Amino acid sequence: MTRDGAYQTLTVYTQSRPLIQHHLAMESAMRAIGDYIAKKKNTYIDLEKWGVTALLHDADYELTRKHPEQHTLYLEEKMGDQIPPDIMYAIKAHNYAYTKVEPISMLDWALYTCDELTGFIDACVLDSKSKKIHDLTPDIILEKLLDSSYTKSVNRDQIYLCEKSLGIPIRDYVQIVLSSMQAIDTELGL
Repeated sequence: MTRDGAYQTLTVYTQSRPLIQHHLAMESAMRAIGDYIAKKKNTYIDLEKWGVTALLHDADYELTRKHPEQHTLYLEEKMGDQIPPDIMYAIKAHNYAYTKVEPISMLDWALYTCDELTGFIDACVLDSKSKKIHDLTPDIILEKLLDSSYTKSVNRDQIYLCEKSLGIPIRDYVQIVLSSMQAIDTELGL
């Protein structure tokens, strides 16, 4: 599946502009994470695949919001034969709490950990005085991550798995994801 095909699929299932922006943030972040890992490990990573996975990961969210146990499975039912198996696996693994499909590959783990972090960064922007993503720093985000009373719904353990599962220190991970989101601030409305 191409990037254009993934984006078209996303917009068929998703109408909410903030949710589309979340997918764009994830696409940028996943490509940046993949690039970082590829350089660090001197290996090839298909960044197009990582971007497509990000664009599709919550495509069915609006339709399954009230039934989280169906999230990702609905997309598989409707489009499974059109989505490469490794991409579909990663999408289901990012909803591990309900699907019980465990993240295994770097792609799976990147999607699983990054999903929470992009949402957390978005909350930090909305909570800042300027409401501008360029005014955030990794230190601000890390400080807020340590404050368990801030945005309680965010699963911090999931974010911190970047260290064990991807081999990326949390400070570097926050910097990678933040920079990737800052690079597309206009599309994100941040």
